[in-house]
Amino acid sequence: MTTDEVGQLTDHAAALGRLKTKKSQILYALEHMPRGCTVEDVRRWLFKHGQKEPGRPYAAAIVNEWRARNGVTDTGGHVLLTPELIAEMDEADREVPEPAEPPKPDGAKGFYAVALLSIGVSVDTSWRFFEQRLGITDTWERVALFSVMEAALIACGWAMRGGVRRDGRPGPARLVAWALTAFAAFAALSLSGPIAGTARVLLGPVLGLVMLHLALGIEIRASRQRTTTWARVGRELRERVLSLLGLGDDGRDALARTRDRAALRAAKLALASRWTPWRKARLRKALHVSHVAHDPAQRDRMLRELGVLQHADKLAETTQPSPW
Repeated sequence: MTTDEVGQLTDHAAALGRLKTKKSQILYALEHMPRGCTVEDVRRWLFKHGQKEPGRPYAAAIVNEWRARNGVTDTGGHVLLTPELIAEMDEADREVPEPAEPPKPDGAKGFYAVALLSIGVSVDTSWRFFEQRLGITDTWERVALFSVMEAALIACGWAMRGGVRRDGRPGPARLVAWALTAFAAFAALSLSGPIAGTARVLLGPVLGLVMLHLALGIEIRASRQRTTTWARVGRELRERVLSLLGLGDDGRDALARTRDRAALRAAKLALASRWTPWRKARLRKALHVSHVAHDPAQRDRMLRELGVLQHADKLAETTQPSPW
């Protein structure tokens, strides 16, 4: 807090102290606050300058009367729509951004090259399988038959790419691609046995399919695009765990969270019984960590926490107007 701000606080506090009624203090606050302030802003401003907060219904009546007298509209804390602001919004609406092209994966050419080489292994396996296991010896007949699987794998890769770019899901083409890979595994194991056959499968259709995924910018499980029920459940559980740990995304940094927790801990220890283990030492440590000695806002937060805890049993005695 600068010297000028301290001086302003002192001047306002002195001026408010000379006023005799709460109404005059509220009117003084309205004259020295921005025009769009709310009732809660007025109450907090008075508390900040050392005055007791007036009741909300009482303050609301005075604030509304002052607004009507001065022609101020209640915006509820939102930005007032002026003609200039409306013109800027219309101008922004007319500027339609061009659709961005989907990002291309890094190293796509290298992935294509590896996929092409792996297809060579798959071609060799299919060529030998059709000759030795199926007894097809005619060259052109074998070419027409074994090339079907390789072409189908490439077609499935392109279809999966289109599905991911369209709605975030690879679609049924993924199942077809893995079914073809399973058939290639059967052919390789039948032709070369478990050891050599496994090598043919891993270095052939499996490697080719993975490289096609990477080259076409496709994730096999589309993990970044999942919108399934389990994905929503996972996100909800993650947010709840973070909230329980005090790590929710509320705009605070780690230091602010630490000080806020220490302020609450200090308020609880101040009200704890004398038999609480190491109460005084823990209270001193919490006060030191919360930085209340040097931060007025943090000190105000701790005192508010203390007030709430002290008078929690009187909450049920508070009379509220019926909402119906």
